[in-house]
Amino acid sequence: MERVATLWIGKRFSFLEHLCLKSFADVDQKPIVYHYGDLEDIPDYIEPRDAREIYDTPEIYRDPITRSVAVHADLFRLQLMQKTNYIWADADAYAVRPFETKNGYLFPNANLKKQRIMNGVLALPGDSPGLQAMCKYAFDSDLVPPWWTQEHRETYRQMFNGSTYWSLPIFSFGPPMLFHFLYGTPEHEMAVHRSVLYPIPLRYRGLWNDPDLSKLDFLKWDQQMSVHFFGSWFRKIFLGRQINSGSLVDTLLRKHGIDPSEHPL
Repeated sequence: MERVATLWIGKRFSFLEHLCLKSFADVDQKPIVYHYGDLEDIPDYIEPRDAREIYDTPEIYRDPITRSVAVHADLFRLQLMQKTNYIWADADAYAVRPFETKNGYLFPNANLKKQRIMNGVLALPGDSPGLQAMCKYAFDSDLVPPWWTQEHRETYRQMFNGSTYWSLPIFSFGPPMLFHFLYGTPEHEMAVHRSVLYPIPLRYRGLWNDPDLSKLDFLKWDQQMSVHFFGSWFRKIFLGRQINSGSLVDTLLRKHGIDPSEHPL
């Protein structure tokens, strides 16, 4: 069985991460959790590893204003795919069944309207042309996004006289980068339908805590691999609020034996 891996920066998991990580263990796909030595909350259903094995940097990249580590995670993900054959899964991705690739590939088809490919679950083989091009852009270029128009790129260079990870929009190494380097190539033909990995669109996030499960009858559990809970939105919904009995989240917490009171958001 293929392995799933993620990165965690912080001392503990909330009940969301416990739920999602345990969901992998409960389908016999024990997840690997890389960390930089600060993780104190290590349950027996994960395999902890030193993140420096994958991406050894003198510091963890944090946005100077928001303190987000999203850019660091994006760069780590690229290194993970280069150095291993593991499947990347965000810690807010719930496993309906074991994750598996198709010839080393696992990602959803593109959102053409937004020109994005979601990266919460992602696997590309080490010899992927798209992966090699993304790594060259992220680690060996002037960091000016090639998907911008020529005028945009020139104006940006004039304004900043160079580029850094922090002068770019925060998700520049995520969905728009994936779209640029994968869409329109033979590799994009390896994509799965978005509903396989993201069956509950973000606009329906209110259904996570709705006690009327009949509203989720559109889900086809036998065809899905994952349910993605979009951590930042999950916290907005559940922080300081009750989990409704019988809701999807309540049902899954009970199924996997996770007590939310022991792991607050």
